[in-house]
Amino acid sequence: MQILTGKPIMEQIVAGRLCFYRRPMPSPQLYTQNNWRQEITRFHQAQQIAIEELHSFYLRAREQVGETVASIFNIHSLLLEDRDYVETVRRLIQGRGVTAEYAVQMTELSFSSAFSAMDSPYMRARAADIRDISQRVIRALMGNRQELGMEAPAILVSDDFLPSEVMDFDQNRLLGLIARKGSLDSHTAMLIRAFHIPSMVEVSLAAKWEGHLALMDGYTGKIYLDPEQAQQELLRERYQANGCPVEYAALS
Repeated sequence: MQILTGKPIMEQIVAGRLCFYRRPMPSPQLYTQNNWRQEITRFHQAQQIAIEELHSFYLRAREQVGETVASIFNIHSLLLEDRDYVETVRRLIQGRGVTAEYAVQMTELSFSSAFSAMDSPYMRARAADIRDISQRVIRALMGNRQELGMEAPAILVSDDFLPSEVMDFDQNRLLGLIARKGSLDSHTAMLIRAFHIPSMVEVSLAAKWEGHLALMDGYTGKIYLDPEQAQQELLRERYQANGCPVEYAALS
């Protein structure tokens, strides 16, 4: 058994197999036979598709967890229409003759880096929002769909998770989330709390643990890898004695 520590988003306990989520990384083409006006048109068409998808997320989240949390996706729509963001994409297309998707990717890198360098934890967390909206536009431009299905119930592990991914994951199979980076101040964390998903951030978890059993203790911020049966029973008894809810997934 090995014990890791992290920062819990939810005070919950869950056990399950670890599954590492590897976000598809698009490889946009740099140049195109189109002229810059055609590429700008393509960008605005994809921008509109992304805004419509975000509105669908807003409606679903409003029904499931309320207006306050659902407003995250309205904020994302506003970011997609932000003047500086849009003009940066347009300048890259017109000035350098690149494809719309490449211009969006470069804008994402520039804006997310700027947010990540800020002093405020809240503002640093906005970098994930920029990545989220930009990747949605790139997928619309390239005709790609994001597949987030899981073959079996699992605790998903990634460097971080984006807000729209929380909406896309199969809630019937999602046992919990572990982010090797992540933030307690992010919109992702806000959604996780609203949906009561057991989660931790800032966990140094190596890929070699994929498929192993993990016991995630959100009360103490500890993760037990390949936990012994005695440890599982100890935690179960401790939290039952304290009147705290205990949520165990099937360990088989």
